Amino acid sequence: MKLIGAYSSPYSRRVAITLRHYGIAHDMKKMTPFGDAKALLRQINPVAKIPILALDDGEFLTESQVILDYLDTLVPEDTRLTPATGPERRKIQNLCGIASAAVDKLVTVLYEFHFRPKDMVYKPWTKMCDEQTADGFKWLDAQLDNRRFFGNQITQAEITTAVFWQFAVEKRVRFCERMNCSQLQALSEEMEQTVPFLATTPEGPIRDGMTLGTRA
Repeated sequence: MKLIGAYSSPYSRRVAITLRHYGIAHDMKKMTPFGDAKALLRQINPVAKIPILALDDGEFLTESQVILDYLDTLVPEDTRLTPATGPERRKIQNLCGIASAAVDKLVTVLYEFHFRPKDMVYKPWTKMCDEQTADGFKWLDAQLDNRRFFGNQITQAEITTAVFWQFAVEKRVRFCERMNCSQLQALSEEMEQTVPFLATTPEGPIRDGMTLGTRA
């Protein structure tokens, strides 16, 4: 199978880390949904988003949560990062959902300032997004106990939250420092030293002059 995306995308990265955690063989085709690449991505995914997982039979899966659900079916049930059923599955999905919402709002603010002229940025909107990001990450920090959501085990919640927090710190370090999320920071620092995380180092910040792309 082939993963289409970029490690600079936290959604692509959590899929790449999960593939490596499970030891699933795959190729990586690095693409971002900007400029000329957007038209190519649209041929596979009508909304030109990453990540995309291309299966060996020609099928394509889109949206990281859908891909993660599929990857869980490829490994023994007792090794899955998210159980197939039950309250633990719901809790993990809820934790990942809050982390996803928090980073979505952070990305919204990043794009607002990167792509929109400064004099057209609507500050009440970005302030609200910042509040939602901070509230989400602070809530996640409060759920952690010694860098874990569930005793000593690693679940998809730890992986996803660590990836999203690392992304937030990379993009807006002072904003994250003000949150004082010590548990999230400790979790992220621990996970970033593991083999799957070290093998998927993000490529870097948004490049200046990057265009959104047009329809081909």
